Amino acid sequence: MKAKTLLVFFFLLLFVSGCWSSHEINTLAISIATGLDRTEKGYLISQQVLNPKAISIRFERNEAPVVLFSQEGENLFSAVRKITLESPRKIYNSHISIIVFGEDMAKSGLKDALDFFIRDYEYRTDFYFIIAKGATANEVLKILTPLESIPGMKLHQSLDISENHWGLTNSTNIIELVQLILADGQNPVLPGIEITSRGQDSDNLEALKAVDVKKRLQYTSMGVFHEDKLIGWLSENEAKGYNYITGTVKNNIEYAYYNEKNQITFEVIRSDSKIIASCQDEKPSILVQIKAVANIAAIDGVMDISADENKKFIARLLEKRLNNLCGSALQKAQGTLCSDIFGFGEAIHRKYPELWKELKSDWSRGFPDLPVDFEITVEINQLGQIKKPMFRKEE
Repeated sequence: MKAKTLLVFFFLLLFVSGCWSSHEINTLAISIATGLDRTEKGYLISQQVLNPKAISIRFERNEAPVVLFSQEGENLFSAVRKITLESPRKIYNSHISIIVFGEDMAKSGLKDALDFFIRDYEYRTDFYFIIAKGATANEVLKILTPLESIPGMKLHQSLDISENHWGLTNSTNIIELVQLILADGQNPVLPGIEITSRGQDSDNLEALKAVDVKKRLQYTSMGVFHEDKLIGWLSENEAKGYNYITGTVKNNIEYAYYNEKNQITFEVIRSDSKIIASCQDEKPSILVQIKAVANIAAIDGVMDISADENKKFIARLLEKRLNNLCGSALQKAQGTLCSDIFGFGEAIHRKYPELWKELKSDWSRGFPDLPVDFEITVEINQLGQIKKPMFRKEE
């Protein structure tokens, strides 16, 4: 009986296939970052691929750690496949960490590109999207970076670090981006990357041998969309205000003047927000409640913050600073851009679904007139290792 079972088992093995789509690692070119630009012919796709010879720990080679392949095509799939005309290996896209849209590409719309990325089985869903501000994606991916030898990894890690320690940026993956585009009451916002140039190019290995690299990649602002099209930019302070309103600030540095020349520097260690929709006479309004906890990082001058009245005073200073940041973001969104990037429409939709049915078809016109108030509370957590000013003499 056992012999018959084994015979049947081995017979069935003849009809069982292995991993039908498997490839040997030495036949693949691993793509770390992809750039998309609009051209007259359609699309220019740029693939930043690891150079296995340069990153090998067994051999030291004076070569760039990545290779950039670029091809044009009438559609994205044909452009990707045309890279095989110059690459000796098949491009493998499952390890992509960042996708860069050129500014012109973002202005023309992202829906077709997102459909391609979410439809193709080889792309995962955990990579981030950024916009090349004032540049093409191809130009951004040409820049070699210090500290992190793989530029695509640098872009991904810098976005994570800045999101966790500086309230200017936040990361968005493909699922989140598609949901925001489909939402009736909220539009997407994506980080903007700029090429900061101070002279010497940084697209060759010789430039990286200098202590101060002259051309770098830096996150500087946030791009605002209406549905899938880029329509404008938030400045640094406006982007911070946006992140406070949406509750995405994890850690940030703020400052406020307590007299004409001296300032206090705060480290915001926690910030939460709550968007509350109200309605009176079928006219909606929004209240944004923000609660922040901050430590004192530095103080100019000789202010004694150990006194209870001064603790309350400096808390009010930070509340005023946050109110100004949120107000500048709201003014830009309602005034110049007319784009609900905060999700106020979604808050109205959840609380007043019947009212939202009347508003959603013309929300881009109704949003600029939406009354919005801020209720900001700051708690001072730690004053630092010293409570009184070090250089103030006791009388």
